[in-house]
Amino acid sequence: MNSKCITMKSISTLLKMAALAFFATLAFGCDEEDPSETFNHDDTSNYYGDWKRSNMESYVRFESSTAITCVGGQETFGTFNASEPSMTFVVGGETIKFPLQFDGDSMLVGVPDQAIDTHNAQVYYRSDNFPCDGGGGGGSGTGNVMFWISSDFGCGNISVTVNGYGGAITGYYNSSPDCGASGAANFTLPAGSYNFTASCSGYSWDGTVTVSEDSCYKMQLTL
Repeated sequence: MNSKCITMKSISTLLKMAALAFFATLAFGCDEEDPSETFNHDDTSNYYGDWKRSNMESYVRFESSTAITCVGGQETFGTFNASEPSMTFVVGGETIKFPLQFDGDSMLVGVPDQAIDTHNAQVYYRSDNFPCDGGGGGGSGTGNVMFWISSDFGCGNISVTVNGYGGAITGYYNSSPDCGASGAANFTLPAGSYNFTASCSGYSWDGTVTVSEDSCYKMQLTL
């Protein structure tokens, strides 16, 4: 038996059960061989879209700066950092960051720091299906919100947090840009109302935004 599976109890005092369950469905495996030893990252790969775990019904979707998992019909929303690349979730009070590697239509979901000595990475493959989308022609259940500015405030990048998810405004536009524009802070969230905060050197903002299904809300920050 793989000794990595036996030592699962060694981290039980560090993580809540909700986080452990999330780990198990997303990236944990007790395979004899660690696929990360032979996986070669290709940074020219297309990261975005839907992915399915090779050995179970576990799915991941990347949209802009958002990562969405789908397991057993339940979605969990987090952030996607394409520059690393990595995806981060907050589950059961634990901040869980999964390192990622891509090679064409294959993705390696690495193990978070909390369990680096207990489990192996898992391979996902590009998928044409994302079960949490549902069926019958209904909407996606999610919408977008974009934060932008129309001039350089001279305070550096503006950090934006919505519902615990982080983003940044790194540029400005003379007129309202399209949703998903580079330099704006973009979020994909379930339909609903959310509090937000934003800050840079010397300035801060807070308020509420409403996300509508299959639409985009544009929030301009002003001085």
